[in-house]
Amino acid sequence: MSVLRTIARPMLAAPFILAGFDAAIQPESHRERARKIYDLVAKFGIQAPTDKVTDMVTRGTGATMIACGLALSHSRLPRLSTGLLGALQVPLALANNPFWEHHGADQRKDFLNLASAAGLIGGALIASTDREGKPSVAWRLNKWTHELSDSAGNVAASVESKAKELGVSR
Repeated sequence: MSVLRTIARPMLAAPFILAGFDAAIQPESHRERARKIYDLVAKFGIQAPTDKVTDMVTRGTGATMIACGLALSHSRLPRLSTGLLGALQVPLALANNPFWEHHGADQRKDFLNLASAAGLIGGALIASTDREGKPSVAWRLNKWTHELSDSAGNVAASVESKAKELGVSR
């Protein structure tokens, strides 16, 4: 693993781990922000859950962020963990920066914070595509099927040649 990955992965994971601990330990402080998202999705006919359910979801999200952040910082399943972290961060960024509710200086502050969160999401998504120089699974599968096809063709030609030598016809 390169030195850059060794340094960058824990740096990328740190804000996710810290946010995960905050959500897991103090889910009550996240309720108000969660309600803002519930208000948005209520327009689609989805009802807001109870505070108990909201706290459980918050704790689960926090635990997931901690687990994925630690996995990323230790380079364990980095593509999966960064993909999950990036996906989890999208609703959290909207909940933490409700620019649609504010005007003036508060709205600019929300936009700046949302842009920072978007940068974190982008970093996680870029990291989720990092194959560390290895070809993708799709490329390897395609190569394997071509090799298998070539091998099968060689076996068929060999069998046909041997059959002609022995005077066996079809």
